Amino acid sequence: MKDVILYVQEQFKYLHVAANLSKYSTKSTSMQNRLGRLWEILDPLVQLAINYIIFGILMHRTAPDGLPPLSWMFIGMGVYSFMQHVITTGAKSVMKQFKLTAKMKFPVSIMPTSSMIGFFTEFFIMVGAGLVIAMFSGYYPSVYWLQLLYYLPMLIIFSLSVSLLCSSIEVVFPDFNFFLNYLFRFLMYGSGVIFDLGNFAVIPRVLLQAQLINPFYYLIEGFRDIAYGRAWFWEHGMFNFSFWFLVLAVLIAAANSHMRIRDRISDYL
Repeated sequence: MKDVILYVQEQFKYLHVAANLSKYSTKSTSMQNRLGRLWEILDPLVQLAINYIIFGILMHRTAPDGLPPLSWMFIGMGVYSFMQHVITTGAKSVMKQFKLTAKMKFPVSIMPTSSMIGFFTEFFIMVGAGLVIAMFSGYYPSVYWLQLLYYLPMLIIFSLSVSLLCSSIEVVFPDFNFFLNYLFRFLMYGSGVIFDLGNFAVIPRVLLQAQLINPFYYLIEGFRDIAYGRAWFWEHGMFNFSFWFLVLAVLIAAANSHMRIRDRISDYL
């Protein structure tokens, strides 16, 4: 736990540095484009428009329990895309930015955090679009929205913990990035982002039940619970404990592995 405490302290102490690094990186990337930072807004909107054409117009897909399918899908895409981008980009951040941190007076552990900050714009646009569409379908803001105070921190902690762990693996084994990308391609369809897995009769019920301990599924469905007022997070019972246990285990493993290799990163690179 000593390494976890040190890691958490570094994140709060250097949060302003991480925010400035994210701002600089975004600005630097935007300067290469004609439309600049406008792409931060346009890119998620274009993604939503494409999926609207494919799944809303061409396929006329449905969502479970008669929920509005487009908002159901957009919320899932927003939460999943945030986790995917934070983890895959954060996994490469330590290796890519190590030379920068070596010259500056801040710990390399904040690089995944810096990468994460830049993805909040896309997250709020995609999830926000899902919430707005849900309102037009009769699902107005309710007291269930207070669960944002629970699910948003859980989303951040989980994404950062996995990102930090993957960044340590990436330093030691650079090819890990390929496996990570393959994993997220599978999870896109295996975590209920676009399709309700309950609609596929070929999937055994035991596997559908096991889906409830999938942290990606847990967070995606949590944000859907917020939008549609389906349930409070404490009503998930044992699945809350399994999620918290997994997050704590990943955070401990991530902090320990990072602290162990931090002084030897230059040797690996």
